[in-house]
Amino acid sequence: MLNLRQLEILRAVVQYRTTVGAAERLGMSQPSISNTIRHIESVLGFPLFERVSNRLSPTEEALILLEESEPLFMLRDAVNQRASDLRLGRIGRIRVASTAELSEALLPRVIAEYAEEYPRIQISLETRPLDSVLQVVENGLADVAFVMSAYERQALDYELIDELSAVCLCSENDPLANLDVITPRDLRDRPLVGPQTANRVGLMLADSFRASGFEYSPAIETRFMNAAARIVSEGWGVTVVDELSAFSAMRQGLVVRPYEPALRFELSAALLKTKPRSRQILRFISAFREHAANRITEVRTVSQRSGS
Repeated sequence: MLNLRQLEILRAVVQYRTTVGAAERLGMSQPSISNTIRHIESVLGFPLFERVSNRLSPTEEALILLEESEPLFMLRDAVNQRASDLRLGRIGRIRVASTAELSEALLPRVIAEYAEEYPRIQISLETRPLDSVLQVVENGLADVAFVMSAYERQALDYELIDELSAVCLCSENDPLANLDVITPRDLRDRPLVGPQTANRVGLMLADSFRASGFEYSPAIETRFMNAAARIVSEGWGVTVVDELSAFSAMRQGLVVRPYEPALRFELSAALLKTKPRSRQILRFISAFREHAANRITEVRTVSQRSGS
C-alpha cells in the first residue's frame, strides 16, 4: 500500500514536526509534503498527525508504522552504502587464474599487496595448466588470467604485460657455467629437465632445438617450468626455462646463463572479449603489470651482475 518514498516523507514529518521542516530536509515543496500525508491518510483510513500549537504530533498509529518500517530504511541505507563502495572500488571480488610459473613468481606478492590496500575485496586464485586457465576465463569462472605464451582463442583478448627470455639454469660447478651463452649443442647428452612437449612452452623449446639440428629430449619432463627449475635447485640436471622461474628457484651454487636461439615468452593478461572490464579488474591488472615490471628489472639486473 505504501512505498518507501511515502514512508520517508512520513518519517521526516515525524522528525521535524512540521511539513516545512520535512520539505527542507527532503528537498521538496511544502505543498507536496502536505498532499502526500493527506494521500497516505486517505489510503490508510486513519489520521497520522494531530495539530498541537502549530506543530504536527504523530499519532500512535504513525509511530507504529515508522517502527515497523525502520528495517526498510536500514536496508536502503545498506544498499546505498554498498553501491557507493562499489562505485569507489572499495568492495567486490576478483577471480584470478594462472599457470604455476606466475602463481609462484609474481602473483603472491601482487595479491598480498592488493589485499592489504583493499581488504574488502575478495580474491581467489586458481592455478591450472594453460589450456584449463584459458578455458575458465572463456566459461566466466575467472575474471582474468595471467599466462605465458598463450595461443589465440576467438573468445579472448590478450593484454601484453612483458616478454620473458629463456635462460639456462645450472650448477656453478657445471661446465655450462663457464659459457657466456648456452645453445642446444651445449645441452646435448646432458641431464636435461624441461617442460613436456605436450604443452606450448615445451613445443617452443623443441622447435628451437630442432632448428639447431638437435632433439629436445628431457630426461625429466614437467608440466610447468617452475617445477623444472626447482628440480635443478635440488641438485639434479640443467634446465631451460623462463627467467622468472629460474630466479624463483635460485639458491647459492646455481647460475643463470642466456639461451640461444633466443626464445621469448609473452606474459599476458587474458580477458573475455564479451565481458566488460570492471574498475576492480583493471586496477588489479595494473598492479600486476607494475609488480611484473619491477620484478623483471630486478631479475635482469641480478643476471647481468652474475654473468659479468
